[in-house]
Amino acid sequence: MRYAQTNVQANLRVVTEDVELGDVLLREGDAVMAVNSSANHDDAVFDAPDRLDLDRSHNPHLAFDHGLHYCVGAPLARVQLQEAVAGLLRRLPTLRAAAPPAWKTGLKTRAPRSLPVTW
Repeated sequence: MRYAQTNVQANLRVVTEDVELGDVLLREGDAVMAVNSSANHDDAVFDAPDRLDLDRSHNPHLAFDHGLHYCVGAPLARVQLQEAVAGLLRRLPTLRAAAPPAWKTGLKTRAPRSLPVTW
């Protein structure tokens, strides 16, 4: 979910008091947009953020948002993905990647264009 988001998630917020963020002064009333897909690749948070690591132990991604806005469907999505992958591997136990994936990248998406497989 952190590595390949199929769309850009962004949250529009309004600054409630003057605050300095990095080298920028944000004034009360300013509109700001937090882009989760960018935050999910922040090298200050993730070791090697552009590497797909399914065993990553520290993975505080924002694919399901955070805090009050956390997605209520996140646990269901995780279970569905785990069951889908487990079922696929039970049915095709020799399934392997035949080549590295080709990626679509851009401002609106970061997702596999194709993933050749063999079994």
